[in-house]
Amino acid sequence: MRNSDNVAHVVTVEIIGSENNSIFSSTKELQPDSSWSQEKSFRMLSVSLFDWAGVSYVVHATLDNGSSVNLSIKYHHWNTASVSIREDAIEIEEITV
Repeated sequence: MRNSDNVAHVVTVEIIGSENNSIFSSTKELQPDSSWSQEKSFRMLSVSLFDWAGVSYVVHATLDNGSSVNLSIKYHHWNTASVSIREDAIEIEEITV
């Protein structure tokens, strides 16, 4: 998660698993030009190693101004979500690391 805006923002990120259950949820305040990251849980890594059906999870991010975005990402060891804040807007993209 990266705040490239010139003001602080509070962001809530939730990851919903393929069985519609919450895998992760966190709310953070990010100062201007700051970032925060969280490593994938063992559960997410184990699913990515043994998933042959292409199951995905959903990343849901909500900004303090009420705007929100969702992105569905297939479980894969090298894929992750990147949440960005710019000019009071929030976006999520899938990146391969």
